[in-house]
Amino acid sequence: MVSLTPLILHLTPRPAGFDGRWFRQVAGAAEFAQVRPDALPLPACWVIRAADRVRHAGERAENVTLAFDVVMAVENVRVHRPGETDDKLLAYRQAVKTLLLGWEIEPNVRPLKFDGGRVLEYTDGDLYWADRYVFDALVTNYLPDPPAFESIQNTGDEP
Repeated sequence: MVSLTPLILHLTPRPAGFDGRWFRQVAGAAEFAQVRPDALPLPACWVIRAADRVRHAGERAENVTLAFDVVMAVENVRVHRPGETDDKLLAYRQAVKTLLLGWEIEPNVRPLKFDGGRVLEYTDGDLYWADRYVFDALVTNYLPDPPAFESIQNTGDEP
C-alpha cells in the first residue's frame, strides 16, 4: 500500500509566499481522532485516508486509486468584517492545493488530483473543512507466495 506520511511531511512547512500563520499542527488520522476542540491550537490540518479502489494488474500487482482528505480547522469568529473566516479558509485551501496538485508521493504514483471539498462542522469558535484528493498508483510490493510445504525441518537437538 501507499503511506500518507510523505503528505504530512510535505504539508508541514509553511509554503513560500503564504501570507499569515501556517498550520500549527499537521498530523494524521490518529491525532484527528483525539481532537479536543477546547484545547486545539488553530489553524490545524490532518491528512486522513478516505477510500481506495483496486483493480488487478497482473501477478502481485494492483492498480490502486486512493482518496484522502485534508481536513483543515480555522477559527470561526468575525474579527473585522463579514466573510473574513471564509477568506481565511480559502487562503489555506488554495495554499494546500498549490502544494499538492501535480505532486508525486513516490515512484509508481501518478500526480495528485483535487476532487472537491465539503464542510465537516461549524462550531461556536471553529470551522472544520475537508478537501478530497485522489491519486493512482501501481502497487507491486507484494511478497511472492512461500514454497509449498514439504516436511518438518528439525533445527535443534534431536531426542
